[in-house]
Amino acid sequence: MCKIMIETFVPLYINNFCESYCHVCSLRVNNKDIIRKKGTIDEIVTQLKIIKDVDNIYAICFLSGEYKSKMRNENFLLILESIKKAFDLGFEKVFFNIGSLTNLEIEILYQNFSGKNLVLSLFQETYNKKLYEKWFGKNRQNNPKADFDFRLSTPLRWLERGFKSVDIGILLGISNIEDDIHNLMNHFKILIELNAEVYISLPRIRGVSNFYNSISDDSFEEIVKIIHQACNQAKIIITTRESIEMINRLLPYIHVVSPGTSDLLAYTQKGDITNKKETSQFYIQNERPRPSKVLNCLDIDNSLIKYYFINENTRN
Repeated sequence: MCKIMIETFVPLYINNFCESYCHVCSLRVNNKDIIRKKGTIDEIVTQLKIIKDVDNIYAICFLSGEYKSKMRNENFLLILESIKKAFDLGFEKVFFNIGSLTNLEIEILYQNFSGKNLVLSLFQETYNKKLYEKWFGKNRQNNPKADFDFRLSTPLRWLERGFKSVDIGILLGISNIEDDIHNLMNHFKILIELNAEVYISLPRIRGVSNFYNSISDDSFEEIVKIIHQACNQAKIIITTRESIEMINRLLPYIHVVSPGTSDLLAYTQKGDITNKKETSQFYIQNERPRPSKVLNCLDIDNSLIKYYFINENTRN
């Protein structure tokens, strides 16, 4: 059984509206097949209580679409309130992933949460600007994700303001793997020199055609090993976009398991959670094991899972 310390947090999608045109994402603004909904703060608090009280997980990642219109300010205010509620409820660490941030937005977050365990989660997706524009757009007037350089600058500006933690990443399969890994390592080195806590996320394209490269399980394991060795101060995150079998295979090289779903407000008091095509950012399967069930399936002593607490009589 694995004897390494593993952190965990759960993703919580608070809405599935978006104003970006990303070809890789079901939330894209021109996807007419998705059923859109915005969560209320009461619904978000209910989800937080389930994650903490039922699944015993004390770290969360809020996710939403990306915006340029008046929805940007509305979403930002909801994120502020959601983060506050999470800390008030006793969550120990809060990630959030809502797209690039302006200096004013970073300042507002700093004024509200300096000294808190708050993590900016923002993936560059690919460091190849030409391919980035192909898959995520280049019209910065109406597409909030289209500004490659603004997105790339956000983690550094976040840390320079005084925050301590960032989560960066690439979408494996969207560009040349070797180039993206090299540039990800360089990005990591810049951020770690600021004495930051740096997480690295490595999602891979699953079930989508016409991409640069399809990443096999063996290739994916090798990529994770390379990042683990080259960026040994980073905390590598694997989500349940990957199977439980694949997560167990990767345990020697990763530091964080995020068990959950890309579906909207999907956590329930009992039973499996959902991953419905009509409401999710990406689809894996209709039903997903709930977070605590996923963690109990890992080949690791549960006493070594941080932010996940279980009764003493159920410890391995």
